[in-house]
Amino acid sequence: MISDIVENLHESLPNDPKWNKLTAHNNRWHRDPTFKDYHKLGNKQKGVLGEEYAERLMQGLGSTVKPSAHTDHDRIIDGYKTEIKFSLAVSDAKKDLIVCDKFIINHIAVSKDWDRLLFIGINPKSSWSNIKKKNNVSSPRVRAYFMEKKDFIKHLQEGPSSVFRYQQSGQKAKNDDYICTKFLNFIELNFVREINEW
Repeated sequence: MISDIVENLHESLPNDPKWNKLTAHNNRWHRDPTFKDYHKLGNKQKGVLGEEYAERLMQGLGSTVKPSAHTDHDRIIDGYKTEIKFSLAVSDAKKDLIVCDKFIINHIAVSKDWDRLLFIGINPKSSWSNIKKKNNVSSPRVRAYFMEKKDFIKHLQEGPSSVFRYQQSGQKAKNDDYICTKFLNFIELNFVREINEW
């Protein structure tokens, strides 16, 4: 009896719009040969991919990149213990668009052992039709910025931040896990610098 129910279920689900919506992966990047499969990856794989991208970018800029000393940071770049954060521009699922310059920087922790945090954000190509631009202005394909840990700590000590907030149960659990969803405010902070100032 259950086998009949399962058989019917498996036959009906592929044609069900709700099921298709629930099982669909983000395909808004399908035009991008480099990142078309990024959204299919698990979080750990995304992190590894972002670290590899950062390593190659920094080597291309002439930096020396070495493996991390431990798990509190991702690479040692030019002698700096570097925490790497990487994001593709996020999507507006309701409008089926990629929103340029809208990135998420996850899990920034003061307690971890790092000197610099390197953030790399990837925007879609400006020629794509499924993108949302701020003020109808094209954004650079790659956004790369960094900050010093000491400056981040000082910023947090100055009072509540409008750029960083506790991630998940950070404040309740008394941990120091921060998130930034306001990228354009992030790059306006006086201690956040473009990668060419590394």
